[in-house]
Order: sequence, then structure tokens, then C-alpha cells
Amino acid sequence: MTVILVVEDNEMNLDVLIRWFEMNDYDTLSAKNGETGLEIAKSEKPDIIIMDINLPDMSGFEVIKRIKDST
Repeated sequence: MTVILVVEDNEMNLDVLIRWFEMNDYDTLSAKNGETGLEIAKSEKPDIIIMDINLPDMSGFEVIKRIKDST
């Protein structure tokens, strides 16, 4: 099954996305900040990452760059 990681600091947006993916039979992981998203991405290796760009601790661009650099 496809695993999707959603990194989103807005609780309402995160809830909507997670519910939609789960209703459509996707496994989901979630993080509310970049550091947690980075850790989950490295350890769980999701198939798809949905990334917010404006996160409280680092930008989504920085998170994606660090994920790419670690692979």
C-alpha cells in the first residue's frame, strides 16, 4: 500500500488531508514541523511526501533538500 507523509503545521489542513487520504485507502504519516517530518521521512521512507512550505522551524524547501541530501 502507498504510504503518504503529510508535513503541515496547520491542524485543520493536516486533519483534512489525513482524512481524505485514509478514506481513499492510503496509509498516512504526519508531522507538524520540519524536524519531525525530516526524521519520519528518513526512518519510514514514505512513497509520497506532501510538504507545507511555511513551517515554524524550517522551510519545506530546506526539509526536502535535507531529505534529498541524505539519500
